[in-house]
Amino acid sequence: MRHHLPWALGALALMTMLSGCDNPPKGQSGGRIGVSETTWSEQRSERVLPVALIEFSDQAAQQLAQDLARIRADGQIPDRVTILLGDIENKTQIVSSDEFEMSRSRLRSSLLQSQHVRGWVKWVEGRARMQYLRARELDTAQGFTPEPIQDFDTAYALNGSFYRISRGDMGQYGFEFQLTRFATNEIVWSSWYEIKQQKAR
Repeated sequence: MRHHLPWALGALALMTMLSGCDNPPKGQSGGRIGVSETTWSEQRSERVLPVALIEFSDQAAQQLAQDLARIRADGQIPDRVTILLGDIENKTQIVSSDEFEMSRSRLRSSLLQSQHVRGWVKWVEGRARMQYLRARELDTAQGFTPEPIQDFDTAYALNGSFYRISRGDMGQYGFEFQLTRFATNEIVWSSWYEIKQQKAR
């Protein structure tokens, strides 16, 4: 029997390996976590959580679209307008440029897709950005001028800023937006959207 023991052990090991092929062990996740999950260090950071920043950007965009529809209904702006998507400045001094750019892009996308402004707002990019893009793609850097806005009486610029105020364990973040009429430089409307986040202890 002792002569057959090595063979038996080898056969047993082979059977174990073959049976394991049906259910291979799960590997590590590589450090990835879900978008809605937060790490220990994120919970204790003074910076706004990425998931909160995403939700806040989407909520602010929808509220902004509703407010634009409201001031249209109130007669503060015409029934059909052209709005230049201006700049949104990061004035928090703590939110990274990458995270801020992500939230700004989400806000702009959500705003443009909102049913509250669809059909009566014509959105346009800034002339400098479009001139740069056309020059890069069409190799027409010299002498190209984008078509100007035709009707300044119904043209507006939407600009904004992103702020942070810290009070102890509480962080308050807010978007401020201003709608300015091109013809007169008059700020016809301004609003503030905020979120508060308490740092974990």
